[in-house]
Amino acid sequence: MSRNVNLICADRSLLRGASEIAPMLGLRLSASGVRVEARQGDELSLRRGDEGIVLTYRRKNEFFRGLSLLGKAISSGDQVETGKPEMLCYMADVSRNAVLSIDGAKKMIRLLAAMGYDSLMLYTEDTYEVPEYPYFGRMRGRYSADEIKEIDDYADMFGIELIPCMQTLAHLATALRWPGLSSMTDCGDILLVGDEKTYTFIRACLETCRRLFRSKRINIGMDEAHMLGRGRYLSRNGYRPAPEIMLEHLDRVAKICAEIGYEPMMWSDMFFRMAFGGAYRVREGEIAPEIMAKVPENVTLVYWDYYSLDRQIFDHMIECHLKFNNPVIFAGGAWKWSGFAPHNAFSLASTKLQLDSCAEHGVGSVIVTGWGDNGGEASQFSTLPTMLYFAERLYTQGEAPAELLEERSRTLFGMGFDELMLLDLPNALPGTAPGELSHPVCPCKYLLFNDPLEGLMDRHVGPEAPEYYADAAERLLAHAKDERWGYLFNTLGLLCDLLADKCDLTVRIRNAYLAGDRPAVRRLVHEDIPVVISKLEAFTAAFRSQWYAENKTFGFSSQEQRLGGLRARLESTALRLEGWLSGEIGRIEELEQPLLSCDGRAEDDPRTPYVNYNNWNATVTAGLL
Repeated sequence: MSRNVNLICADRSLLRGASEIAPMLGLRLSASGVRVEARQGDELSLRRGDEGIVLTYRRKNEFFRGLSLLGKAISSGDQVETGKPEMLCYMADVSRNAVLSIDGAKKMIRLLAAMGYDSLMLYTEDTYEVPEYPYFGRMRGRYSADEIKEIDDYADMFGIELIPCMQTLAHLATALRWPGLSSMTDCGDILLVGDEKTYTFIRACLETCRRLFRSKRINIGMDEAHMLGRGRYLSRNGYRPAPEIMLEHLDRVAKICAEIGYEPMMWSDMFFRMAFGGAYRVREGEIAPEIMAKVPENVTLVYWDYYSLDRQIFDHMIECHLKFNNPVIFAGGAWKWSGFAPHNAFSLASTKLQLDSCAEHGVGSVIVTGWGDNGGEASQFSTLPTMLYFAERLYTQGEAPAELLEERSRTLFGMGFDELMLLDLPNALPGTAPGELSHPVCPCKYLLFNDPLEGLMDRHVGPEAPEYYADAAERLLAHAKDERWGYLFNTLGLLCDLLADKCDLTVRIRNAYLAGDRPAVRRLVHEDIPVVISKLEAFTAAFRSQWYAENKTFGFSSQEQRLGGLRARLESTALRLEGWLSGEIGRIEELEQPLLSCDGRAEDDPRTPYVNYNNWNATVTAGLL
């Protein structure tokens, strides 16, 4: 049921954003409703008075968080929030196949505004147009100039800063394969430092972003350039220590940013990797003062950590960052980058200790990252519980109790926090909880694509998995008709329904074949495999609907090729088994190979069989494609 609200704003521009977000919050703007006067001031609060409610906000984005608190103010009295985040940003990965559509981006912006986020970062390796380089982002769903301006305008309406996030050193494999760009390659996905063509290209990218985005802030990347200076650079210049190459390149890019009018930030990991023999998160050790002194003063360092469950490591890393002569931002993770399902439980466990440390060390700027490694299968909205937790922690300046998260989730998303946490189920098999493992696992992906004959991942499924997935499917599909989020539950519910039959399919095929159990093999051919194919079709249709509800079409071709390849292998497996049953084929060599783990563990290893193996290519074949 909607509440009628008579919204009075001195800043009339707020009304347009309010009209966009009101239906989501169960509000109806009406002259006959509860009088709510919005004023800019020195706090975020809703206080009841004789003439209605006064909504006081400090920054424009906080006005919209205030609207999300209005229902509670009406029913429960004054609401005053003591937290004042310096920066609360969500980073959406739009470079791993899944590129948010315009409607998808606007939907995300409305949700971020209601939670109180002040910025949205678009991680675009090559998914934006650079006129001078027509192959840059070719057929990758790159945003046109008009599309970026439309998203930027919409974000600005809510007081949300749209920040470009690009790459100026590594992570450019999809761009560097093309004519006109490949000549700028050092090795792998790394740009050729020192070459003038490289800096002409970087300048063009920066100038394009500067024209299109309002923000003066930009993330220039520079992370994970592990092989810097080891390829073409080495042939041209001879060996030079990576820190020297990195700092020279950073200095030059920072100067280009200053010339264009940008305030750059960068991921900080390379400084630590170069100092600690490739390691990033360390318990002890310091960056050499001469290295810190050479980092340009106009560069903000972004300490990213999505993994630490060890407070000692995190405290030490924060303290190391604060010794630089540069501003520091912390980037945490909303885990959605290991297959089709999120890891909200792990995200919450790591975020709690990370935000505790940030508060103690005075780090008030936070980015929440939503990466999409190896395909971008998981929905950008599957980590809403994690995104909400970040917001509630920073605005309330304390641990967000379960009842608060549940209440806020129902207000903002129309569904309870615990219900949204069910989206973790496809990966949350027994023995995989954050307290039991130090890293999330992704069985829902590798067990789906595990080849039905080769079975490279057969050591990494437990006997409880079929029953677990059947139960998970039932729990997820119970919410499949939810008006706002049912499509997420439907997709993951049908995935679990499929995995209930597919997760151990190769194990059953191998066991029946090696035992010479011909009736069992015949049942697999004529009953089990057709059921798996039928459920695969149902999941594919649901996944397709989810994709097009959120993303541009580009990138789904890869998903269909993967899923279509799986179907072809299932059909081929049935044919091979049928040939063995008829005597046409004397043996099936794939099923006679030794059964090995993917990580070299012994057969009697007591650990859970489930692993993090988010690599489609390595899962489906032992050879080269």
